[in-house]
Amino acid sequence: MEQVPLLRHLPRSNNAGRSIKTFRTKAWSVALTALLATSSIWACSGVGPPGKPVVFGDQTNIVIWDEARHTEHFIRNANFRSGADNFGFIAPTPGKPELSEASNQAFYTLANLGPSSFGFGGGGRGGAGGYGGASRADEVKVIQEADVAGYHATTLWATDARAINDWMNEHGYVSTPEVEKWADRYTKKGWYLTAFKVIDKTKLAASTGTVRMTFETDKPFNPFYVPATNIPINGGGTLRVYFVSVGDYDANIGNTGTWQTPQWKAPVPWPTADQLAQQVKLPTEAIPNRAEVETFVDNNFPRPAADDIYFVKKKLAEEPKAPAPAPARVISHLAMLAGLGMIGIVRRRRPIA
Repeated sequence: MEQVPLLRHLPRSNNAGRSIKTFRTKAWSVALTALLATSSIWACSGVGPPGKPVVFGDQTNIVIWDEARHTEHFIRNANFRSGADNFGFIAPTPGKPELSEASNQAFYTLANLGPSSFGFGGGGRGGAGGYGGASRADEVKVIQEADVAGYHATTLWATDARAINDWMNEHGYVSTPEVEKWADRYTKKGWYLTAFKVIDKTKLAASTGTVRMTFETDKPFNPFYVPATNIPINGGGTLRVYFVSVGDYDANIGNTGTWQTPQWKAPVPWPTADQLAQQVKLPTEAIPNRAEVETFVDNNFPRPAADDIYFVKKKLAEEPKAPAPAPARVISHLAMLAGLGMIGIVRRRRPIA
């Protein structure tokens, strides 16, 4: 899934603080609160009016992959900083997404399974633009609309990125040539684009709730490809992905090779799996049995990339094959020869009369 920050209103930061018993958990809690206070949209295309940059840095996502049902549950928390009055973003998905608010406690639940704390930092910038000529906004199909986690979300489908661009410009968003180029990748693949518009008008900072997007796909993925205008000049921040599934997976950027290897991996005990399901508002069976969490960390995000991150299951090492059984006719012949040999041995050992 890709995300493009568009323009709408800015929500306030969530208070993620909660009393936690152990010292280690408290340390993680403080670090995660700082992370959520500075994180932004997913791998997205940030845009804003001239002189009103969209700033974003670290980001933490959860990908829950149900291989048996070919279903991905993507959970993220968005926090933005901008001087713009209007703000938002667009998120691509290969299938029509089910949208739901989730608890950001899910991030703590998975973090507590691992040995390390969070890193955070980074920033970004936005741009603005427009197009002339006849509008093609009427070519866009509006699939669904819903208010979720402080956003008004509209799922769109179109075969042409220019039509998406025109629709955005006519519905209170600001698009750019870079955003249209970004959207072109997904419209050509027949993906859905969900435009999230922040409902609360608060300047200077925006923080909305945690969003879950559930959709069908053949390959689990995490958005990574971003327009050039969203890549900060002075370096990016940290992208952390908790990948929950059964078995070991490689994380690749498209077909170009490995993105990152897991920083750590841990089993998800069934009480934790039940808790995680409740926090992201999923039925218990949505978390696969014997699930594990692999944690991938990239300390240089966002950066130029040709594609998104796809998770590919590793093939199990093949066990050595047992020799094929001999045909029955061969076995019978061997038995006869063995019998003749026994008779010959017995005969040679008889005493001479």
